[in-house]
Amino acid sequence: MTLQKNKITEEDIIKIEKLFSEEFKKSDSSYSILIRSEKVNSNISVDLIQDENSGFLVSLYTNNTHLQLQSCSSIVVSEMLEEVIFISETEEMISGLIVSKQGDCALYSNVDKKVLRTDFSELNSEKLLSAIALSITESIT
Repeated sequence: MTLQKNKITEEDIIKIEKLFSEEFKKSDSSYSILIRSEKVNSNISVDLIQDENSGFLVSLYTNNTHLQLQSCSSIVVSEMLEEVIFISETEEMISGLIVSKQGDCALYSNVDKKVLRTDFSELNSEKLLSAIALSITESIT
């Protein structure tokens, strides 16, 4: 598992390419990758656009969805979970855009960081989903 704060390194790009068995197309200020999952017949296009002032913008497209995470400051690449989590956070809130090798994607936005430290048995089902999905970030951010 890898975490990078406030930048994307070439090492991160290589780890993401390895995880998804795809290569990024690179330009001066952006990276683009098309992630194909034949298992569920899906394509996910991810654009990483660097912004000198606020981390970077992550834009994700599927056949029927467009998700965007602004001010992304960290990336978690988990080979065990077969996913990448793009993280944007403030002192009290965290947002995570998750892209899975299985062809899934999810966005959990403006989650109170206290939820990640709560006893999961005390959470309702909706908060439980975000807490579990983003809890991996709590141990390394």
